[in-house]
Amino acid sequence: MPRFEDNKALAAILYLAQKKGSMDLYALVKTIYFADKKHLHKWGRTITGDQYVRMEHGPTPSAIYDMLKSVRGDKDWRTDLSGFLRIDDNTVIPLAEPNMEQFSESDLEALDEAYAEHGHKSFSELKRDSHDKAYHKSSEYRMHEEDLAEDDAALIEYIRQRREDERHFEAW
Repeated sequence: MPRFEDNKALAAILYLAQKKGSMDLYALVKTIYFADKKHLHKWGRTITGDQYVRMEHGPTPSAIYDMLKSVRGDKDWRTDLSGFLRIDDNTVIPLAEPNMEQFSESDLEALDEAYAEHGHKSFSELKRDSHDKAYHKSSEYRMHEEDLAEDDAALIEYIRQRREDERHFEAW
């Protein structure tokens, strides 16, 4: 099971938001979704390690959304993020530079590609695009990596084997 990393997630938020100086919150979480999914398909892991949930307006990275809601004042988070970003009218405004040491080359490639493909789209376009095969494959609120893998049998087998290996390692 991938592990969510607060610092890497914050770096991804800041990296994407600073590309235009600010970014719509919905566009930001959807761009992260597309980047995570792209990275999973190419490299067998997501960038953020976040758990996706199936919401009315599409898949949403649960912890990242909670981080952003904490900045907005709607939720508590383990650390104060107000020195890193603020949110005005659902626009995420970076107040700090992303920690680029958090990323591998492949992470940046997936983030850049997802931003180029989706970062400029409207709410309705993003909603349409994110209601994809992975969204419809999931029958639960909580989406699984296998859902994001869609119909890629080799990737699904890899995910299951990695999960089994992690269980054995943790038990050891």
